[in-house]
Amino acid sequence: MPSANAKPRVAMVVDPWHHPFNGTVVSTRRFVAALSDRFRFHKLVADEPGQSLDEGCVGFSRISIPGINPIIDRMKAPLAKPDRLQLERVIADSDVLHVQFPFFLGHAAISEARRQGKPVVASFHVQPENILSNLNLSSKWLTAIIYKFFVWRFYDRADCVIAPSQFAADLLAKAGLKVPVTVLSNGVTEDFFGDRAAAAQGPPFHVVSVGRLAAEKQQHHLIEAIAASAFKQDIKLSLVGTGPQQKRLEGQARSLGVAATIGRVSDETLRHLYRTADLFVQTSAVELEGMSVLEAMAAGCPVLINKASTSAVPEFVTAQEATYSMNNVPELARKLDTLLASAELREAAGRTNRQIAKTRSHERSVQILCNIYTRVLNPSDCVDDEHINRP
Repeated sequence: MPSANAKPRVAMVVDPWHHPFNGTVVSTRRFVAALSDRFRFHKLVADEPGQSLDEGCVGFSRISIPGINPIIDRMKAPLAKPDRLQLERVIADSDVLHVQFPFFLGHAAISEARRQGKPVVASFHVQPENILSNLNLSSKWLTAIIYKFFVWRFYDRADCVIAPSQFAADLLAKAGLKVPVTVLSNGVTEDFFGDRAAAAQGPPFHVVSVGRLAAEKQQHHLIEAIAASAFKQDIKLSLVGTGPQQKRLEGQARSLGVAATIGRVSDETLRHLYRTADLFVQTSAVELEGMSVLEAMAAGCPVLINKASTSAVPEFVTAQEATYSMNNVPELARKLDTLLASAELREAAGRTNRQIAKTRSHERSVQILCNIYTRVLNPSDCVDDEHINRP
């Protein structure tokens, strides 16, 4: 335990810390920055060849898995290899362990924290569907097995589990989780709630989508829908992100005659896109919260989302005109045209969206996470609060 005047020390397992376009990394960086005045963080990360470690980072060698390395490299999500002696030292110099990624380093860190009697917090950020999709596998049986494995080896060994949505908490409960769950949004930071540009009364239109360029994100459906749109020649598409599907998506857009810009942008440019886009479209089949959707909504942007049963986004986007059925590209094209054809509909949706996003503010989430750390460090002094769900 820290002394009365010392900052509590948090060991944070976040393997791809040096890849800040990963959604979990972005969220973790924001929480660390917001809480650095109250806690001292040791970030346990995968070494980045040729790059020095950020301040407060503890580097671990990257794992090499024959046959899997190309996928890891394309996803830019390196996994760290545990070092028992180094983990022993870091955990000994920490008061609480917080695991963001349920892989090799996280598993070993939990074992070491348990051996030393240190409390453990584990966040649920990785769905088995994400993993299997990038291995070109699809199996309900295998998905269920991985969920149960995650619960057995990671989440049931924690003192507190954090889920970014009620949808995510329900997935863990279904897999047999027995540990208390706190539903804690990643939160939308204030800089996304900027002034909104006036809605375009007519073409040309700018459609934006943000997310990792990976198979489960299904951006190819959006390109197909725009190709079928009555406004095809008047739509400029921005697909913001990076990932293994980038070249395929670029080729698809060229072959279908869709004007598209695909790739990474700066944070400033991203905020500008949210404020000025005529429509934000999210096609992903797998989301534990959907931060890019919430960021677009905070900016007052109208959205159109995939109403997938494996996504948390339909929790907060429910309007009929703002959703389409999974894998239904013709419906996506129709909804796209309906929204683009009506500036009034888009303006009304944008106003409603901003109010919804305010319910998941980052400031509120930061305070809840602070309370979680305090609770696991001083369990006898704290009582359960409204944010805890028990499976």
